[in-house]
Amino acid sequence: MHISSIELLEVLLLLRKSGEREWRPADVAREIGSSMMSIRDRLANLAARDLIATREVDDDLWYHYAPESEVRHVVDELARAYKERRLTIIDMIYARQLPGDIETFSDAFLIRKKDGD
Repeated sequence: MHISSIELLEVLLLLRKSGEREWRPADVAREIGSSMMSIRDRLANLAARDLIATREVDDDLWYHYAPESEVRHVVDELARAYKERRLTIIDMIYARQLPGDIETFSDAFLIRKKDGD
């Protein structure tokens, strides 16, 4: 399982903590303290990966935590690790975002010796 942002992790853990409770995007946005657009994207991401389930009621989408049992165990371990070692998990998420773009950019500025120098 790849978690690409702290916000995505916090949305997942919020729904996990609330069990079978159903959430509207506006409620999640308010609880997390983020924008509706961003939360809608995060919820769609989690739903596409079968970590949460979606139910439509009167043109409103409701979400609840619903991973398969094998994945549920992984999310439980992730929640435990995030509670015990929050900064380590945050560092790991940000570190996964950096290598490709930053290394490629920084390699453009490497000063290399020419053969014979």
